[in-house]
Amino acid sequence: MFEQVFASLPEGLATAPPGAALGALLEQVDPREASPHDTVVLAAAWRRQLSHHEARFALAAREVARADPARPGGRCQRYGEFCTDELRAVLSESRTRIAKLLGQAETAIAAIPELWDAWDAGLLDTDRVRLCATWTSSLSAEHARQVVVRVLPEAPRLTLSALIARLQQLATASDPDWAARLYDNARKQRRVRARRTDSGTLNLSGLDLPLDAGALSVAHVETLVLRAKAAGHPGLLDTIRADIYLALLSPRPRGWDDDALVAHVVAHADPADPPGRSTPRHVGADGPAPGDPDPDEPEPAAPGESEPAPEPAAGTASRGSRRARIEMRIGLLTLLGHDEKPGTMPGYGIVLAPFARQFARRLHHAEWRVAVTDDDGHLVAALVTRRRPRSFATAPPGATSPAARPVLELHISETDLMRPGMVPGEWTGVLDDLRAQLRTWTAPPDGADQARRRFPSAVLARWIRSRDRSCVFPPCRASSLVADIDHTVAVTHHCPTIEGNLDALCPHDHRLKHDGGWRLHQPSPGSFVWTSPTGHRYHRPPRPVRPDLPEPAPGHHRSSTSPAEFAGDAPMWTNDPYPDSPPTKKPRNTDVPHGRPPPDHGADPEEDEPPF
Repeated sequence: MFEQVFASLPEGLATAPPGAALGALLEQVDPREASPHDTVVLAAAWRRQLSHHEARFALAAREVARADPARPGGRCQRYGEFCTDELRAVLSESRTRIAKLLGQAETAIAAIPELWDAWDAGLLDTDRVRLCATWTSSLSAEHARQVVVRVLPEAPRLTLSALIARLQQLATASDPDWAARLYDNARKQRRVRARRTDSGTLNLSGLDLPLDAGALSVAHVETLVLRAKAAGHPGLLDTIRADIYLALLSPRPRGWDDDALVAHVVAHADPADPPGRSTPRHVGADGPAPGDPDPDEPEPAAPGESEPAPEPAAGTASRGSRRARIEMRIGLLTLLGHDEKPGTMPGYGIVLAPFARQFARRLHHAEWRVAVTDDDGHLVAALVTRRRPRSFATAPPGATSPAARPVLELHISETDLMRPGMVPGEWTGVLDDLRAQLRTWTAPPDGADQARRRFPSAVLARWIRSRDRSCVFPPCRASSLVADIDHTVAVTHHCPTIEGNLDALCPHDHRLKHDGGWRLHQPSPGSFVWTSPTGHRYHRPPRPVRPDLPEPAPGHHRSSTSPAEFAGDAPMWTNDPYPDSPPTKKPRNTDVPHGRPPPDHGADPEEDEPPF
């Protein structure tokens, strides 16, 4: 066997700031000749340098747009009607493209100089700068700068979709009244659009639908899809979704229910469609052994309490189906009306406080999980309560839900929960129940008997899901609710089932750990270090349950609440739901100087998965 010889990296390349010196070092190494370990260092250095160059390009383009030989200093103070035309000529680009470039440059260089500094220093890449500019374009200048400056320290570690969600979360928290008006104005423009594709098929889309009705509809469709698959439909899940979608919209014979609809879709499966793949169960997902409890099964009700609505029968929903199970996370104080801080629905994004309060009442059979935190927002106890305020309707006795049981996760600090007289009236029973549980809570919920078991108890599984928040691979955002509970070091290596040896992993990253050559270490509970096959390490620190949000300043920012597109009385074919060019109606930013090229959202290269 011959020993492979690789080119060595120049000294200082890994830490050199972007600029001429780093460029000279990078030009000395051909990435094809670098060792596997050094290719990662090179990629990071090239990205740093590329971000710096693209920032300087944006600066140069801005100066071209402001260039005016007739003005003192050769620059005009404001953009004119023809400011983009020389850039159009030299770069061979459209006016729309140049307007986007200049809008991003103006935001980063003039409006939010901290954003420009991070871009120029290679700390933030161009895609993230673009998102910071475009996703705050409807905000007033002050509102936008407040949001972007707050997100900058964490932005390099967020995926693009996570960055969008964080920008929305901060903008909403700082002015919840503005966010509520924006949502309501957009909802009023709900519409259906149809488009014939180039291949002759049809895209049929509902746009700006109410989030609550939309999420419940998605869960219903997904449940019917899984039932059809369990009933023997041979197709792919995507094609079954399309068939269920059309069947729901088509005229139904009198007396048809969901059972008849599923039977109809299965009976009319097209044998020419691509066959469904038989997906093997991923590592560690073989379920509890006989006699072991299911980590997701609710514990028995206490004496005198009613049982919750039972879970659907096997085959009607899947624990791993992201959209078949609705999950909402919101502060308990927000639900009580003490504040207006936004919550989240994993897979859907940020939700407003009024929406969360209203939607919680619609989730009649939801399980209420309560994450009690310390004053820094980190988990202290993972509780479950069966008590409900009198005004919160529950499912009738014996009723079953067609979908997997929703989860409403409430978070509250121990200080706030134990404060006497916090809220009177119908919530007293709920709070008293939580306080009683907290007084007897032992954290972490493991012990000698639990440590010897193959699978975690329901209490320990809930603790791990609440603690980890999502899959513990650093960039992954998959909710811990639908993740696998994994042993960091396998039980086959005689390691215990305890908090410090359990983690939440989505199916892909679970396979990555077992089959992809990656190693996972948990130096302390909730803190994870991944080691790649090339030897690089990636730290995933503990995540707080309660998000860090600014105090609101309602009505202070004067940001736009105009929807991006408007409904009308034209046929549904009139407007393209997937336009190639920006929408004609754009949010108006009243603080933008006259003549400033407006940035546009456009299409994002990494959005969250669509609902299906």
